[in-house]
Amino acid sequence: MNASQRARLFIGMVPAGLALLALVAPFLWREHALAAWAVTQFFSVVCHQDPGRSFWLAGAPVAVCARCLGIYLGAAAGAWLRMPHARTLRLVLVVAGLNAIDVLAEIAGFHGSWTAARFVLGGALGVAIGALVVSALPGLPAMSRKPA
Repeated sequence: MNASQRARLFIGMVPAGLALLALVAPFLWREHALAAWAVTQFFSVVCHQDPGRSFWLAGAPVAVCARCLGIYLGAAAGAWLRMPHARTLRLVLVVAGLNAIDVLAEIAGFHGSWTAARFVLGGALGVAIGALVVSALPGLPAMSRKPA
């Protein structure tokens, strides 16, 4: 494994670990309520945790909403993309705009709370953010237009 692959693996492990932690929380409520509460409190700083906008596992909501879960999982995958920095920045702006449109459309009453759509849009945003982070790191080879 070369240095670029190790960096991408490390960068991808952080959001993947956060997603895993959020997914484990519902299973902790039965036997380890204090641990489940601590995980939920940890994520409450960055997520509204509305149970109606979250996936449910083992009879309890995941510790983050569907959009945040998608962002974490997407960022883990996006760390493996090789795109020029300017392109990833444009992608982040476009996908963030789509997420904003979804939020505004729901607020305006054009549609209800679509958990799957929130997850997919969050995942797209996460992929773009993960790719942006990797593209901004010095020393990692960016994708060139010509094959190597």
